[in-house]
Amino acid sequence: MLAAACATANAERPAGGALTAGLAQAVSCLDPHQTPQTQNLNVSRQLVDSLTDQDPRTGEIVPWLATSWKVDKQAERFTFTLRDGVTFSDGAPLDAAAVVANLDDIAKLGARSPLGSGYLAGYAGASALDAKTVEVRFEAPSAQFLQATSMVTLGMLSPGTLGKTPEQRCAGGLAGSGPYVLDRVALNEEVRLSARTGYAWPGAPAANRGVPRVRTLTFAIVTDPSARHGSLLSGQLDADLQVLQQDQRSFGEQGPRLLSATRPGIVYTLLPNESRPALRDPSVRRAIGAALDRSRFAPLLAAGERPATDVLATTTPGYKDRSAGLAYAPDEAARLLDAAGWRRGPDGVRVKGSQRLSFDLVYSANEPYGSLYQLMAQQLAEAGIELRPTPLDDATNSARQGSGDYDFVAWAVTRGDPTVLASVYPVKSANPLRRTGRTRWTARSPASPRCSIPPSAPAPSTPPPRRSSPAGTASRSSSRPRRSASRGG
Repeated sequence: MLAAACATANAERPAGGALTAGLAQAVSCLDPHQTPQTQNLNVSRQLVDSLTDQDPRTGEIVPWLATSWKVDKQAERFTFTLRDGVTFSDGAPLDAAAVVANLDDIAKLGARSPLGSGYLAGYAGASALDAKTVEVRFEAPSAQFLQATSMVTLGMLSPGTLGKTPEQRCAGGLAGSGPYVLDRVALNEEVRLSARTGYAWPGAPAANRGVPRVRTLTFAIVTDPSARHGSLLSGQLDADLQVLQQDQRSFGEQGPRLLSATRPGIVYTLLPNESRPALRDPSVRRAIGAALDRSRFAPLLAAGERPATDVLATTTPGYKDRSAGLAYAPDEAARLLDAAGWRRGPDGVRVKGSQRLSFDLVYSANEPYGSLYQLMAQQLAEAGIELRPTPLDDATNSARQGSGDYDFVAWAVTRGDPTVLASVYPVKSANPLRRTGRTRWTARSPASPRCSIPPSAPAPSTPPPRRSSPAGTASRSSSRPRRSASRGG
């Protein structure tokens, strides 16, 4: 949890203190069952606990609300034994019936829960065997489900909260089992939380075993990066959760510290809208990938970042170095486009009939990668492909992505399990690729970060990589920013 990490990172911070963290984007929905956005989940994680936790050092699944569990040989039936004495912030007990109600709620939300629908794929129901024992059933093997129980999306909300409308819950009508309760909610300004008196059931990796040392935790919305950085340096903010590259040189031995880590999951990847006629053609997608010289991305990336070598981050089980498939190959890009019938027009942009090879990339103006998108546009122009980076305010960006009004989007999804791929690529997922049928994918199909293009991507039936190596770093939220700065919080 963010708050616990900040509170224990500096032993000099007194118990009973306050901490203010700056968010780069407005909080749009506080219901963890519904929202996939990082800034929302950063807040929601403080309000809810999960059945299990994931050790950030080893990737091991460890107890939290569940003290133990059993999984049948087919990974179709999971039985959890719950911890005693846990309550929701509205006073209701967290028992087996409450867990069943939460899982049923996420399943019922369907498309309203883009992450949860993937975690509960094949869900056949759950039963309270007694007050402290829950059985969860699937129609087919679901080896990923145990790790999914550590994610904030499957966090526990009180039965009273589940009775509210999805809209009421997004607006902050929540009571969870977590260490904080909502104090003030102004979605475009701040969300202020207060520590729960009597909280005593953190996950196994937590250093602090009781009430959070930070008694008041405020997430302040500061979308202007220079204002956010200035507020950090002046002491108005204790942490900046999205530090831009140009601000990093201001950090030294004195003052705020720069913290960075590689989160597991899907790296920042350009995702094509395959419902667009040109992008439906695998040859066009492969040509776009071949026309990008990723070695030139490095100067525009922050400390600790580098062009990725796989669609999965290096800390994700199943990662494999696929950099050979991501090599810059302008001649191959030209060959693919020529073979597909795309010829250069008078202005250098390729055309086929009356159609121009021209695409919009929509993204939030608060993202830190605008200069990188411009570099990509320059590189693609050399191949006769027009890419128009289109920064948008958060509301417009969300609306356009939700309606499919784009050619490309850039996403990253955090999860310490290789089946994170299933949250993006199958038809029955968040489906930013706007797929309507199966698409063949092989390990050679590069989908690469800091903005590379997947020429093709995993089909729903693609088996996940073997779960033989633990994730080196774990997080329980979908995530974009990978850098933060803290004033010792």
